[in-house]
Amino acid sequence: METSSQGSQIDSMIGWLIVGLGLCTLTLIWGTVFTFTVYANELKATFGLSEFQTSFIFSIMTSLFLVAGGLLGILVARLKLRKVVLSTAFGISIAVLLFQIVNSYLGVIIVFGLIGTAGGTAVIVVISLVPQWFDKYQGRAMGVTLTGSGLGILLLPFIWLWLFERTNIRVSFIVVGGVTAGVLFIASIVYRRPFDIKNNDLDLVDLGWVIENITNIRFMTAMVGFALLWTWYFVLSAKLVDILSTLGFSDTLATAAFGFIGGISIFTRVSSGIIADRFGLRTTFIGGVILAGGGLPLLLTSNSRTGLYIALLVFGIGLGAIASLYSPILIQQFGPQNASAIIGTFTLAEACTAFLGPLLINSLFEVTGSYSLPIMGLACITFVGAVLFYWGTDFTPV
Repeated sequence: METSSQGSQIDSMIGWLIVGLGLCTLTLIWGTVFTFTVYANELKATFGLSEFQTSFIFSIMTSLFLVAGGLLGILVARLKLRKVVLSTAFGISIAVLLFQIVNSYLGVIIVFGLIGTAGGTAVIVVISLVPQWFDKYQGRAMGVTLTGSGLGILLLPFIWLWLFERTNIRVSFIVVGGVTAGVLFIASIVYRRPFDIKNNDLDLVDLGWVIENITNIRFMTAMVGFALLWTWYFVLSAKLVDILSTLGFSDTLATAAFGFIGGISIFTRVSSGIIADRFGLRTTFIGGVILAGGGLPLLLTSNSRTGLYIALLVFGIGLGAIASLYSPILIQQFGPQNASAIIGTFTLAEACTAFLGPLLINSLFEVTGSYSLPIMGLACITFVGAVLFYWGTDFTPV
């Protein structure tokens, strides 16, 4: 009887409620973290910060978003999800309240560090929980959920600008942060694992768990591949404007280009999920990686707006598949018992390429004086990552 009850939860309305809350969470958190450039000048003017200090705040927030989120993702595998989500709601709330009273550089760092940590933890919970609630519609559910990251980048800039026309940055964060905390408080009531797994029934996330996974050749290969296949995204997010300016495109067009990729990915996240439900998660995912890697040579050979838009379209389609499907693939391969820990571990690997990828490309550009070799090398890295990840997530025993 218990098995029947548990089975009836999969693909149920509860799962779609969790998807809806996840969509809202990702829209607000991703939009807050990755639209920093929109409110950077307001932040700089309000607190009298230098360009370096402002950039350092962004680095702190994003690194904690990935690293602390990944580490806490490992820990939350042993905790009640409702308590974890509730703590992120309090974390965002405290950050917003602190932002109203701090006046020092250190205070601002603490505020945005807390936003990054709480936000990264909430995102890890969302992307690891949603696949556990679905079987038949798993790809579709993840596609809808991860549309939030694209919506955040599209919508939050306009919201920030609308708020700045009417008030200051402190009050603006009360609005955006308050709504974010409210969504997380609601999510803390709803979020739970679909099966009544007690803490002592989970695989313990301790030294034994770590050793078991680092000695698993498929786990380690998939993790390395995962880090490599994401490198293109972090490089373009950091260097796309410079690359396009070098290729002769206007600054205005170059600035809008990454948003175009995000906009396209909104639609392809959902459609990729539908395709994955029919043709398989891994096949669709690798197709997305191949498109992203193939877009890099297209970018280099773009000598017109039409050519550029084609390259950006290819990137957007690829990003939609990659972003929406990696979580259910990892959970299927390595088990749902500690889904948050699995996703958190792979997020740590992703953080490495987020830090090193742009630095490596920049160094190669300084040596060669051109983006041709760096971009072609990046394409090769992307394809190698695809091969490693595909083999590492193969369900066939080694």
